[in-house]
Amino acid sequence: MFPWIESVRSQMQESFERNRFHHAQLIHGLVGVGKTALVQSLSEDLLCTNSSSLASCGQCKSCLLLRAQNHPDLLYLMAESGSIGVDEVRALNEFVFHSAQQGGNKVVIIEQIEKMTESAANALLKTLEEPAAKRYILMTCNDISKVKATVLSRCNQVRVAVTDGTAAKQWLAMKGIASEAHLWADSFTNQPLLLEQWSSQEIMPEVDYLWKVAHDIASISDINALESSLAKGTSLYTVFTRFLISAIKQQLVAGQINFVQYHNCIQQIEKYMSDHHKILGINKLLSLSNLVFGLQRVLRQD
Repeated sequence: MFPWIESVRSQMQESFERNRFHHAQLIHGLVGVGKTALVQSLSEDLLCTNSSSLASCGQCKSCLLLRAQNHPDLLYLMAESGSIGVDEVRALNEFVFHSAQQGGNKVVIIEQIEKMTESAANALLKTLEEPAAKRYILMTCNDISKVKATVLSRCNQVRVAVTDGTAAKQWLAMKGIASEAHLWADSFTNQPLLLEQWSSQEIMPEVDYLWKVAHDIASISDINALESSLAKGTSLYTVFTRFLISAIKQQLVAGQINFVQYHNCIQQIEKYMSDHHKILGINKLLSLSNLVFGLQRVLRQD
């Protein structure tokens, strides 16, 4: 387990041993902090038939089925088409109330519960309100503000965060990732798994490029090159807008732009972020062009 998660893991193990472990665990935090790894570890512990605590043996039939990714008492649910619909939740409810084939616990993992539609969330409420014995629902969430209050109130909320930047940097160094080599890296020390992902995908140079573009947006003219870099990683659009917002704030603080210009720039960035998830193909390039040239017009105003 990652060093920054160990304390959270210990607290959850203690609650389990005291019979205070909630049947619905909502693990929330930034992208890249290890939420998925935590719920997968918890599912292994809960399904192990040789352990009475949150510590899987790795040798029983249940553990071997998990290793083969063929455990009948584990259901994994995630948004495959942008959202989690009511039909998937109905299937989840049916799964929960059937007998466990291995005679032990049954576990459901729901990734990114904030992507659940309203009707799906409503369908989940009854299961959360009236839990069956030895049934556990483990959920991850990147943005807890997007989860219905009625769902939140029925879950044990566990925040996962990197509170020790030194430990994260040491972990990254062990992975051969020198975060200090990048001007933007300190902004992502609290998301070490995201840095690891970029390193494994070999897109660190693209992130460097996006940082430079964001801090020199007034002189950018090659929109095709920018779009080509953005297309190399699904997370890069969010990263680019994050860099842009930071760069615009720096200009405001330095007195290079006024508050009206700042506000107009932020509006254009937010519109781009909203439009990006709705448009396809060549329209993405057009949307990016509108963003860049729109920002340039605002920044050139006296």
